[in-house]
Amino acid sequence: MPSAHEAGGNTPAFRNVFITGGGSGLGAALAQALTRLDWNVAIAGRRSERLQEVSDRTGAQAFVLDVSDAEAVEAAIDGFAPDALVCCAAILGQGSVYGDLDAERFAEVHAINVSGTFNACRAAMRLWQARSIHGDIVNVSSLGGLRGMQRFPGFAAYASSKHAVIGLTEALAIEGKPYGIRVNAVAPGTMRTAMTQQLGLQPSTTVEDVVPTIEFLLDRARSAPLNGTTVEIHCNDD
Repeated sequence: MPSAHEAGGNTPAFRNVFITGGGSGLGAALAQALTRLDWNVAIAGRRSERLQEVSDRTGAQAFVLDVSDAEAVEAAIDGFAPDALVCCAAILGQGSVYGDLDAERFAEVHAINVSGTFNACRAAMRLWQARSIHGDIVNVSSLGGLRGMQRFPGFAAYASSKHAVIGLTEALAIEGKPYGIRVNAVAPGTMRTAMTQQLGLQPSTTVEDVVPTIEFLLDRARSAPLNGTTVEIHCNDD
């Protein structure tokens, strides 16, 4: 399937997007929204049953993989050949340094939230550079990954990983610029997901409230000047 952003080519009516963490939460909501906008969608995640549910509902192509596995991520992205990437895959890894947050748990959170984002970005950017595709990446960080925001105990691993996602986004935006590749991020506040509900949180903001901002960043007709930018989404509960 041709890309919408191949240099010198005609722009077809569709685009191809690869979404990590596409089996639930924001990734699943984004897959559904983009499918309705006639995108060709691929979703990736570790839980095959959740991916299948989203695939059955949206028609998205499903890849069962762990984003911390660089070879698996590269194979999936090369096989699907997207011209857009959204990195939603993340875990909270809640735990206190006085309790169950040990070095192994901390490393696991960063392996998924940071290394997983890097693995997907690297695979996509190398593919695009080789094929002269002007691709677009949106990485999902968090208000918890921004300096000066409210902090909560027990989220050292998560907050530090989301800080790293913003730094990674800014660095990759510089590397992608000579090749027409844009790398931006969104930093939403607390959203209503299965993970936050397990923590006893009941935020009023839904994942569907965040989807339009990602759609905007993927639309070059509206957001072309933005590169290396983190869009903060201050929700009603923040």
